[in-house]
Amino acid sequence: MFCRKDGRCCKMPLGAICVFLFHHFIFFFHLAQFCGGVSRVVGPSEPVVAIVGDDTVLPCHLDPAVNAADMTVEWTRSDLTPKFVHVWRDGVELVNKKNEAYMERTSLPINNLKLGDISLKLSKVKLSDRGSYKCFSPALSGQTSVELVVGVVSSLTITVMRNSEDSGKVVLQCESAGWYPEPELLWLDGEGNLLSAGPTETLRGPDDLYTVSSRVTVEKRHSNNITCRVQQRNTNQSRETHIHVPGDLFNPSCSSAAHITIAVVVTVLLILAVVLVVWKYRSKRRGRNFTRTSSDHRSLQLDTEEKGETKHLTEDSVDTVDINTKQENLEAQKEKQAVDKFHLLMAVQLLMNHKFNLEKDIDELTSEVRELEKQQDKNQLVTNMQQTEQNNIQSAKINQDEETKIIFCSMKQALDKKIHENESVVYAVQVMSEKKEELDKTLETILDQLEKIKNRNEVQM
Repeated sequence: MFCRKDGRCCKMPLGAICVFLFHHFIFFFHLAQFCGGVSRVVGPSEPVVAIVGDDTVLPCHLDPAVNAADMTVEWTRSDLTPKFVHVWRDGVELVNKKNEAYMERTSLPINNLKLGDISLKLSKVKLSDRGSYKCFSPALSGQTSVELVVGVVSSLTITVMRNSEDSGKVVLQCESAGWYPEPELLWLDGEGNLLSAGPTETLRGPDDLYTVSSRVTVEKRHSNNITCRVQQRNTNQSRETHIHVPGDLFNPSCSSAAHITIAVVVTVLLILAVVLVVWKYRSKRRGRNFTRTSSDHRSLQLDTEEKGETKHLTEDSVDTVDINTKQENLEAQKEKQAVDKFHLLMAVQLLMNHKFNLEKDIDELTSEVRELEKQQDKNQLVTNMQQTEQNNIQSAKINQDEETKIIFCSMKQALDKKIHENESVVYAVQVMSEKKEELDKTLETILDQLEKIKNRNEVQM
């Protein structure tokens, strides 16, 4: 029963009440289903780290997962003009809105979009790509930010230098150029312990890349294996190179002193031998002169001998000068050979270090290839699992829709039955009303006849 504004009340038919309740039930059912299934945009909780030249993925997905292939997805950077990095709308990419710095370097795989994965794939990462990215879809609630940290790594070079102050020590210099963010340089011995080194020199170039260098002084030990390591804490990247300092590089002045001492001794011995030969020669010449009989001949011979001795002494002096000159030339050649040997050792050591670094790079590349293959297999397995799960969800949804349809049909049949019953009741009420009207008319007729009979009786009396 309901009342009107004029105060009159009337009853509402039962069929109208059932139809009213049915329409409201359908409305609230769809409303609850729609509100309970709205997806939201979810991003990572930590920054994404990438190395210059590599490919990376900026994670972003829908929770719960829905097909985003026909939605609008926007990836932007607020510090750029235009700010759009990638725009996906109506199943295609809008290239005309895209920033030129990201042309042909971004993509949203269609297979991932169908699974609710709206992560942005970024190829050939540049140093300028670092910053904060925003993942947004106008059709969904919320947005998320993804922070990209870009790092640059480079190779190392170790140079061996002599120590001018102490010949028993060797100075090593390690240098590496082209790093970002700013790295730190460490020296390690063969056991992995830190070595005390000089301060690290850091220079930042106009391209925002850092160059670091440092020197360390090492002494002769049982194991002269030294490691130079450059690492970045922000990106968890590090590079290192190893060098073995041979014992020949220590105390090089001792061998030179020994060579000089031997040369001096040999020279003195040669001079003594020349003096002895000259002395014996003069003794023999004098013995011959005593056999001469004539004093004139003797004096003449003496003069001749004196001239001969002078001549021989001159020749001996010339021979001594030649020997000294040869000795100096030999010493110069020995020193030159020692220097050449030192440079040759350095070249061999550098080549060995380069070979070691190349072998290490090959091992690292092989490991990365294996990791990529494992990751690819893992991604394929995850994709298959997601596809299976999505199929199961779709099957469950179809079954739920079928059950809902059956329930609706049952409810409709029940309501139709009730409506039919109500219509029968209404028809019966209408028939009873008509019968009532007929009875009222008959009753009025009877009352009129009784009134006439009463009046007639009164007149007769």
